[in-house]
Amino acid sequence: MKFFLIIVCFTLLSNFANASEIKKTTFAYWDKPDVEILYITPNAINEDTEVIFVIHGNSRNADDYLSAWIPLVQNKNVIIAAPNFDKKNFRYFFLLESAESNGSINERSDSYINKSISLFFNYFKSRFALNANTYKMFGHSAGAQFTHRYMLLSDDQRISDTVIANAGWYTFLNGEQYPYGIKDTPIEISSSHIRWFMSNKTSLLIGSIDTNLNNVNSSAGAQKQGITRVDRADNYFKSLIDISDKKEIPFRWSYKVINDVGHDYQKMTPIAASILLQDIGNID
Repeated sequence: MKFFLIIVCFTLLSNFANASEIKKTTFAYWDKPDVEILYITPNAINEDTEVIFVIHGNSRNADDYLSAWIPLVQNKNVIIAAPNFDKKNFRYFFLLESAESNGSINERSDSYINKSISLFFNYFKSRFALNANTYKMFGHSAGAQFTHRYMLLSDDQRISDTVIANAGWYTFLNGEQYPYGIKDTPIEISSSHIRWFMSNKTSLLIGSIDTNLNNVNSSAGAQKQGITRVDRADNYFKSLIDISDKKEIPFRWSYKVINDVGHDYQKMTPIAASILLQDIGNID
């Protein structure tokens, strides 16, 4: 009996360790600089395993972001993948390398990363023989900027659910010059894709005390969106509602102010997980 219990305990501990292990791969299957992708997997991957991409902020600490997910997915049949966009090669990753923070457009379209997550997803599908035809995304801070712009400027509509948290500023669907609005975007956006963007399930989150102005874009274009991150999130959501009403576009975004939370990915991660893991099955 004691021997049996030891075997059971050893097996459980081994499974826990496997699920907590951060793995790394270097994605080099494109004409851009290599990207290191950190990821965690369930104990046993099968054809029904799903994929969630977690996008770091401007600190480029994908490992920390991924570690925050480990205790939240122990029994879930999901791969959590966190690409690390290093500053040397992807300084303006949050703008998909299509522009700079001051609004200057990058004329080198060959450096744009608006197809990155789509290619990363294809890699995981192929490597692990997954049946999944969709994936989910969570971005915080600069990662939230990346995520909503990726939705807007990528032609990949396989994103099924998204959480955007504590973005510093946004690309509004108005007549402001890109990247503050969609006038003269370097990547064409069709009206049908805007319709998809607004009708896709998306949760916009902001911490109620994320009002510190340090490291917040203070350019004229960003200031038009509001002073603090809270102001800008509120104005962005209201602007999307207005467009939905005027153009009669189905609107499936939600907006929530998280009380007593500042600019903190560790506190936002469990909230994002509670949203994105809802319909993901447990490991048998």
